[in-house]
Amino acid sequence: MKYSSLVFLASFFFLLTSCVESVKEKPINTYFDVEALVDEQIEQLRQKDPLLAKQISIDGQSERDTINFDSLGWVNELEVFKLANINKPNLRGEYEAVEKTLDDSKIWSYTADKQSLGIEFLHVYFGSDSTLKKLEARYNEDNALYTSERNLEMAFENVDGKSTLSKYRIYGKQKMIMKDEVEFSIESEIL
Repeated sequence: MKYSSLVFLASFFFLLTSCVESVKEKPINTYFDVEALVDEQIEQLRQKDPLLAKQISIDGQSERDTINFDSLGWVNELEVFKLANINKPNLRGEYEAVEKTLDDSKIWSYTADKQSLGIEFLHVYFGSDSTLKKLEARYNEDNALYTSERNLEMAFENVDGKSTLSKYRIYGKQKMIMKDEVEFSIESEIL
C-alpha cells in the first residue's frame, strides 16, 4: 500500500470517528435560555432606539422619568434579568420542568429542588402563536449581611413574528442586619 493511500485512510478514519463523537454530544439547552433571550432583546432595543418610561418606588416613595439609553445603557438596564438564567451546567437536573397547556397558550414552569439555588422558580408563557408572551422568576439571596427577594417579570408583544420586550418589572424586598426591611419596585415600559 502506498504512503498516500495510508494517509488518506487514516484521515478518513479520523474524520469518521470525529463525526460519530459530535453526533453523540447533547446541547446544554435543557432549560429555557434566559441569557440568550436578554441578549436578543438588548440587540433589538439597540436597533430601535426607543424611549423608556420608568417608575421607581422605595418604601412608598416614587419617582417617574423618561430615559433614552445608548447601547451600553440597555445592557446595564436588562443585565439583572440574567440572574434568572438556570441554563447552566452546574444547575442541570436541579429544577423540575413541567409544561402546562391552558386553552390555546402554554406555560413552561421550572421549580427549584433546593432553596439554596438562588432562582426559586422560572415561568415562561407562550401565546397561541407560539411566541413568548411573559417571563417570571423569583431570585432569593441570603447571606451574613442581608436577605433579599427579587421578583423579575418581562412582558412581550408579537412584532413581525418576533417576541419583542414591551414592559418589565422588578419588585421585592431587602433586609439588612440592624436595619428595617425595604420594599422596592421598578416598573418600565418601552415607548
